[in-house]
Amino acid sequence: MKLKFLKFKIFRLAVFFIFIVLSSTFYVLNSNSVSADTLGQTTIFNVNPQYESLGRKQVSATLRKISDNAYWYVSDEYWGKLSDSDKNVFLFNLDGLALEFDSKIYPIETQFWGSEPKPGIDNDSRVTVLSAELVNPAAGYFDSTHLYRKDLAPESNEREMLFIDTDYIASGRARIFLAHEFQHLIAFYQKDILRNSIDDVWLNEVRAEYAPRLLGYDDDYASSNIRRRVFAFEQNPSDPLGEWKNESADYASATLFLFYLVDHYGDKILLDSLKSAKANIESLNEALLVNGFTETFSDIFSNWTIASILNDENVEPPTARGLGPLGKYSYKFQHLKSLRIRPSHIYNISGSGSSVSVSNSVSYWQPVWYEFNTSVNSGGSLNLKVDFSADAGTKFRIPYIAFRINGGKEIGYIPVNGSTGTLFVKNFGSEVYKVIVIPADHSKTSGFTEEEPFVSFALKAGLTTEFEEINPVLPAPVASASNGALIQLLLNQISELQSQITRFQGRQLSQPSPPPESRVLSRSLFVGLRGDDVRWLQDFLAKN
Repeated sequence: MKLKFLKFKIFRLAVFFIFIVLSSTFYVLNSNSVSADTLGQTTIFNVNPQYESLGRKQVSATLRKISDNAYWYVSDEYWGKLSDSDKNVFLFNLDGLALEFDSKIYPIETQFWGSEPKPGIDNDSRVTVLSAELVNPAAGYFDSTHLYRKDLAPESNEREMLFIDTDYIASGRARIFLAHEFQHLIAFYQKDILRNSIDDVWLNEVRAEYAPRLLGYDDDYASSNIRRRVFAFEQNPSDPLGEWKNESADYASATLFLFYLVDHYGDKILLDSLKSAKANIESLNEALLVNGFTETFSDIFSNWTIASILNDENVEPPTARGLGPLGKYSYKFQHLKSLRIRPSHIYNISGSGSSVSVSNSVSYWQPVWYEFNTSVNSGGSLNLKVDFSADAGTKFRIPYIAFRINGGKEIGYIPVNGSTGTLFVKNFGSEVYKVIVIPADHSKTSGFTEEEPFVSFALKAGLTTEFEEINPVLPAPVASASNGALIQLLLNQISELQSQITRFQGRQLSQPSPPPESRVLSRSLFVGLRGDDVRWLQDFLAKN
């Protein structure tokens, strides 16, 4: 088993969150020494130098407040720079944040998602929140390193910890970021530890982005998290959903997809995918099936790309199955009802024989919106022909929207056979004046990184007298699960959870076998690393 360590780049674009994960293999429920923190005590904390404002590995901090569910430490260096009046303001805001955490964030999130590790590695029921100066524009981060014993992770603080930037507490704007990071802590315990399953970063961030909405923080649009995400999404709606560079565009796409998913399918999809032993897109497909939906993740993704540019609840789906009922091509959240992105590329085609050819390279789950329009002439009898081709081995799905002169809008899919496909739109110019096609490659379903490879495709659109009636082949529906199949699926999940409980109870009652040799891991291990540390780690896992 490999030790997984994810590090993200810093981009000075917008406030973002950080999610650093060590593999659940080494999670230990209890530390050897336990003592409750006392108000006013000073502690030296290990911090991630990538996010500490001066790149340091340690920060001295003093416990300024103890609330029902958290210890609230503040960096001593930061505290020393404040005037007496600024200290009073900071403590006032800290009191408010602690009250918000105890009375709202903690109870609502744990009731919905489940518990964080409690009492966890430190045998203390409180979470530790360290407020320190972080690099701009970081607002906070969660690092699972601190959930491990020091003999396994020397940089561990052996606490359930969250890190919040001091500026956001001082300004009274920290609750959104605290809610986001606390969800990461819960999710790591519920998914990685209890179910020994690891989701890709994008899906972890989708769930964490739901925390502010779950708590009602997005209701006031002016100060909401979703407002920032909408602004970034409008600037770059074609950001890939799976690839994660930790840029503002990544959060924007993830959040807008999240809002569409929850509004049309309910937040139980998020919860059930978290509680599933499966991971990534497979866990979402399972959650959809268990909750009685016939759509797959691919269906929902395609509908979301249509909704993002159309956003019209009155447009009917293309068939009786329709990948969902009326209204699927719209956002339901009150502050998103007027959202409509602009096409990525716009081409005008006029005159018999005229055509345009375009090519592009995209990552997986990266939608691109192409608009082909023409002049309106009621006497014309030309048709639009769109030819598509892509790299071999790809799995493109290409929904399209046809805009009729009478105001109607029609949804369809370009039938793709292997890596090629053709669309005909009849009477382009006399009945239809605009078509938007939205190609996206759905090939990859897990293992996304910050640098995904590109695949290439080409489109050729032109006016012609040629016409061929091609039935728009919709993606095959998922077979609707019978009651018996759903019951069996749930029984399998119950059995798996019972097995996990038994394993953890046994782990708590017994001491692990001694490792092949005494060794301290003095460096962070990550996927792809080789050497003596990795070989020792493999031996340790095999024998324990």
